This record gives sequence, structure tokens and C-alpha cells, in this order.
Amino acid sequence: MKRQLDRLLRIRGMLEDLSRLDFEGKSAAMRALERGAEKQRQMALGARAETVEEMAAGQPMERGSWRMRLADAEIFGWRKARLEAMAQAAKPGVEQAREELLERRVERRQAEILHEAAVRGEEKQLARQDQNRTDDWFQSRAARGKRK
Repeated sequence: MKRQLDRLLRIRGMLEDLSRLDFEGKSAAMRALERGAEKQRQMALGARAETVEEMAAGQPMERGSWRMRLADAEIFGWRKARLEAMAQAAKPGVEQAREELLERRVERRQAEILHEAAVRGEEKQLARQDQNRTDDWFQSRAARGKRK
């Protein structure tokens, strides 16, 4: 029985580890998307700010270069929106992986409790057997003493 519980506990531990790896991987991917969206937002703001500064300073600009910078800013904005949408689409998967991890953790903990109970039961059984042997030894010694 103890070997089976040992095996069950190891399997539950491995399943929990796999669930943790899955959750961490999905979480990391979602965070990377969110960081990418933030980077695109900053790049768009920077491109717009540079264009406005150059225009306000009255610096000579190449023909159409300000339009290209604003187009770049729009592209950055589009990429930001796309990355944010991808991050939002990944959230249910992350939440599902988190729930699975918590479920696996509960299963492992239950197996751990069963294992600990089996170990305690086995220890009690061994203590009882040891006590019975000791009692038998004293009883046989007492019986030998009466015969003499």
C-alpha cells in the first residue's frame, strides 16, 4: 500500500510541476505581448513627439518626411493594438492554466495527506508488533520462572 501511495504522490507531484510549467509559460508569453504593446506605444509617442518638435522649431524637413514619421507612428499604434488584442486573447488560457495548476496542487496535497496517514498507520502497526513481541517475551520468561 505504501509503495502505491509513494508512486501516486510522485505522479501527482510531476503533474503539478507540468501544470506549473504550462502556467508559467503562458504567463510569460502574455507578459511579453503586453511589454511589446507598451514598447510600440512608446515608439508611437516618440515618433509623434519628434515630428511635432521639428515642426514647431521650424526646422527644415525633407519633403514628406513628417508624413512618413506620422505614418510610422500610426503603424506603431496599429501594432500596439494588435499586441494588446493578442494579450487579451491569451488571458483565458493563462487563467485556465492557473486553475489547472491549483487543481493539481490540491490533488498532490490530498495524495500527500494519504501518504502521511499510511506512514503513520504503518508506524503504529510496527510499534504494536514490537510491543506484542516484548509482551510475549516477558510472558514466556514469567512462565519459565514458574516452572523452576
